[in-house]
Amino acid sequence: MEQPNESLMELAFLALDHGIESVAGGGPLIPFVISQDPEGRTLTRFVADTLEEGVAQAQDHVATLPSPVTAYAIAHDGYLTIDGQRADAILVEVGERSAARGHAFAQRYKPKKGLFGKFAIVGNAAL
Repeated sequence: MEQPNESLMELAFLALDHGIESVAGGGPLIPFVISQDPEGRTLTRFVADTLEEGVAQAQDHVATLPSPVTAYAIAHDGYLTIDGQRADAILVEVGERSAARGHAFAQRYKPKKGLFGKFAIVGNAAL
């Protein structure tokens, strides 16, 4: 499998970090897209009735990005199962206009539960 280049890795980790910051306080993560063009980066959120609708809106948005956009990241909250154990995770899809395929990243976390519960990141981000 082709590995993402440094610029795409940076975009993926920016999206993962933003997603983690969003849920660390106990709030929901609204699906978002970070698009990158020669002028910089733009973050667009997709508020919808369900998570699935928000993610679908983000994917539709990426499909219609103008030609100056060179890369994108779609981020949303979800679950990752490893060794039969399901965990909360921030999921990020990144891609470049010049590439045939994108890449998926995930960062597991333990949400804050109750008044005295603590938020925790679990392990390292996975490609």
